[in-house]
Amino acid sequence: MVGWGFAFGRGFVVLLWSIVWAIVAGIVGVLVIGGSLSSLVSNPTAVTSNPTGFITGFLAASFLGIFLIIFIAVIGLYATIVKVAVDGALSQLEKSGQYNRGSSSTGSQSMGSQPTLVAPAMRKFCANCGTALPGGTAKCPNCGASL
Repeated sequence: MVGWGFAFGRGFVVLLWSIVWAIVAGIVGVLVIGGSLSSLVSNPTAVTSNPTGFITGFLAASFLGIFLIIFIAVIGLYATIVKVAVDGALSQLEKSGQYNRGSSSTGSQSMGSQPTLVAPAMRKFCANCGTALPGGTAKCPNCGASL
């Protein structure tokens, strides 16, 4: 079971990353809208000769900028939620002994490889106290009974 402190900590991480994604999305949107506006305004004779084209171009760039802002912020938020949730779940599984990080913490694991989950039925338990035993142990780490 996950405690409230753990949950609030993960929620705070999601909040901070959502702010980062909103800033990145805002920068991209400002660059798109500002770039189109500056290209339209840089040629004032074209604006005065075709004001409808100016308005249409600016509105199209504005809608594109707004779409990109929303798209980047939402996809970034979803990706952050997935990453934080999976990292939290693996952390909890690691604490319970059902997850073996193995070589993934050293970075030597190849891309696309999956973490190792230990099946509960395959685990050994101490006959004396019932504690789950790590592989290759000769004595129980909890009660010291010989195996």
